[in-house]
Amino acid sequence: MKNFLVLNAGSSSLKFAVFAGSALGQILHGQVDGLGSTPGFSAKWPDGKDHPGAAPALPQHAGHAKALDAVLGWLGDNGNGPETLAGSGHRIVHGGDIYTGPVIVDDHVLANLDKLRSKAPLHLPFGIAALRRIRELAPELPQVACFDTAFHADQPETDVRLPLPQKFHEKGYHRYGFHGLNYEHVVAALPDLTGRPLPKRLLIAHLGSGASMVAVRDGTGVATTMGYSTADGLVMSTRAGALDPGVLIALMRDEGLELNELEDLLYRQSGLLGLSGISGDMRVLLASENPRARAAVDYYCYWAARHAGSLITALGGIDGLVFTAGVGENAAPVRAGIVNHLNWLDVVIENRRNVEGEMEISPPAATCPVWIIKANEELAIAHHVRRTLKG
Repeated sequence: MKNFLVLNAGSSSLKFAVFAGSALGQILHGQVDGLGSTPGFSAKWPDGKDHPGAAPALPQHAGHAKALDAVLGWLGDNGNGPETLAGSGHRIVHGGDIYTGPVIVDDHVLANLDKLRSKAPLHLPFGIAALRRIRELAPELPQVACFDTAFHADQPETDVRLPLPQKFHEKGYHRYGFHGLNYEHVVAALPDLTGRPLPKRLLIAHLGSGASMVAVRDGTGVATTMGYSTADGLVMSTRAGALDPGVLIALMRDEGLELNELEDLLYRQSGLLGLSGISGDMRVLLASENPRARAAVDYYCYWAARHAGSLITALGGIDGLVFTAGVGENAAPVRAGIVNHLNWLDVVIENRRNVEGEMEISPPAATCPVWIIKANEELAIAHHVRRTLKG
């Protein structure tokens, strides 16, 4: 069987991976990060060693379009052009009420996705653009759209409804939830990685440039911190997270902010960047001696724990905690900062294990095991592509 290409367009990055069509073994993976500022290209074999293919040149401030063309050109030059592929899969952040599972992309699907752009302005335009670009370059190659919102589609009504009149609910104004493809991966991978059954009441913290948490009961998501949009919930790199709606009204009324200015403020100027005035990059803040950097990190950890408490309430307790994604996997002080606020729930970690980044960072025989699981939306997408194209 031919291989599968997976593309994952984030707010400031483009990840890619090629999987063998038979057993879905990963052939290579890579990414272009720093899009819009100083882009950097990397590609690796599954064992983590650098791929020997020469990196493509990317201009300063290159965006997603140039990054995608560079990635596709590089793949073709290194033996993974369209002729080697059985299909491509794409992470699409928002499926709205229309798509609660993967779908083969056609003109009708693209038209529906265009209508959803405003629901995830940092992500959907790039995901849709990648779909269109692949169609231009390889029109016969089947493409499968895989949705971050799908994992949360079975949440109870009490977790989905917004306290607005019914007519708005019927128009799609309700809670959706995101990062579902990685949550799906964690739920599937955790028993194999630990050799233990999946905890009945599991909390997963996806902490990256975008961040959210999900409460998982018996393998099913029942509540999450992100709601109608990707701007809700946890404090993020440049996104505000949960915010009193009265503040938004005041910003427009008293500060004269127009709609596009308000959107830019909430998505691109707030969060860690707004709190610190230095950077939205957690690595920069952890390395800084500026008191505002330290205060921003402390704020991030405190409010993440506050949100965790609400999800633990939805679960009726907690039997396991997973940290995943860039910050969750790599920032030991952040993991410690969050867990320290949860010690009263018997959620504890060992300092050495945490600093060294072991997979299980809680003490042996802990009441609530705490793990670090590497994010892998790409593998979840590859599974969806193979099943969908076979179906």
